[in-house]
Amino acid sequence: MKHALRRLSAACFLIVIAAVFCAPAVAQEKGRSTLDEILDIMRRGGQITEEQEKELKERAKKEEQSRTLAGIDDNLKPFLRSPGGDFRLELGGFVQFDYDAMQSGARLLTGANPEDTFLVRRARLNMTGQLFSWIGFKIEGDFSTQQNPNFALTDAYIDLNFLPQISLRGGQYKVPFSQEELTSDLFIDTIERSMVNELVPSRDQGFMLQGQFFDRILGYAVGVFNGSGINASDGNNEKDVVGRVTLAPFRNTDLYWLKRLQFSVDGTYGDQDARTSARGRNTNRETNRFQFFAPQPTNGNRYRWGVDLAWLVGPASLKFEYDQQVDQRKKLGPGGKNLDDVTATGWYVTGTWLVTGENAVYNGPVIPRRPFSPLAGKVGPGAWELVLRYQELKFTSDDPVDFFDGNINNGIPRGAHTQENGAEAITAGVNWYLNPRVRAMFNWSEYWYDNSLGTPFSCRQTVCGAGNLRRSHDPVWELSSRIQFWF
Repeated sequence: MKHALRRLSAACFLIVIAAVFCAPAVAQEKGRSTLDEILDIMRRGGQITEEQEKELKERAKKEEQSRTLAGIDDNLKPFLRSPGGDFRLELGGFVQFDYDAMQSGARLLTGANPEDTFLVRRARLNMTGQLFSWIGFKIEGDFSTQQNPNFALTDAYIDLNFLPQISLRGGQYKVPFSQEELTSDLFIDTIERSMVNELVPSRDQGFMLQGQFFDRILGYAVGVFNGSGINASDGNNEKDVVGRVTLAPFRNTDLYWLKRLQFSVDGTYGDQDARTSARGRNTNRETNRFQFFAPQPTNGNRYRWGVDLAWLVGPASLKFEYDQQVDQRKKLGPGGKNLDDVTATGWYVTGTWLVTGENAVYNGPVIPRRPFSPLAGKVGPGAWELVLRYQELKFTSDDPVDFFDGNINNGIPRGAHTQENGAEAITAGVNWYLNPRVRAMFNWSEYWYDNSLGTPFSCRQTVCGAGNLRRSHDPVWELSSRIQFWF
């Protein structure tokens, strides 16, 4: 009962926040200018046609924009621009506020409780700029409670856009790998990315060439990166090589069922020396996040490869991704013997359906046909979207691994030769786009684990070690909710 009341109070709190945000999030209807009224009178009087009226309004709008040096554009972005238009600077940002909860009685494998929590998941401000139409840049920082200290640089890069077929990017930004990771944090289908995202590089520092051919039918990106992740210097003299190719063969056709279908393949390679493998965790961000497979000590090369698909048809979408990461374990066995690689394999499939009829959007906001913004005089239902995702993540090796703490020398649980583990999960969710700048989300997930000693119910004490875990085949559920606002 106590947990139910906490979840109910959290939901009510998020609804209140949504009501507060929904009014400023939508641009107010602009007052009609004198020119608009004059042109309307002329059209009604038969002096100009409707097409001429539209053309004149567009020309007047462009002329006004060319004279405006500062303001807020139609996308609610504050901007500054030079008189000649050679320089433009825009400000943007967003906030995501979450509530995460896990089934009562669940524990980490070490005994700690995953505590239900409110959290500011992301709170970012960014500045983007354009110089002479071919030089761009972006700087972004995160002020959320997830950062320690409570600020971290996320993006800082420069683009040199020589041609549509070739541009150069340098700095810190997202590595070109994984459809799910490359989708903005604002527009992913579920509150958190899948467990498979543990195998995927996120932001890193390096250089990348990218471009598109045949009117965006074929895209590519190839780069060289530190391989050490966000805000981290390289740990050795080696670099990671990354490549991604995307094909949208029917993009420029009128084929309704295939026009928005795209495929991608990507991969990375790098010599990592002494590091650790990927780990397995639930997706929710409760205090004390559940980990079902600990990072294993590694030494040598790291390989990643993946394929993904996105297929959008009208109000529906289907997305699939398969990724694999392989980490070598050279000289980490008894007497300096090489151990078999740690192989992590994961995949997910996600389906969405906008029941209110709007078209599904890839990596962008859904624009409700009838927005909900009562303080602006709009009381439509907004856009409602149903989401369903299935996911798997598994860790294997032909030599010993230890899901408990990664140390194969301190007694693998129950004396087994190897203790692999993996998890499957299903997530059902509802997304409510109140208006073009506010989205509320709710997700329910249930997890199953391959190793009965490595579940949230394997530890029944406040402190557990590898040797006193109990077998449990019980699944566990998680709930999460979010309200987000962006400009």
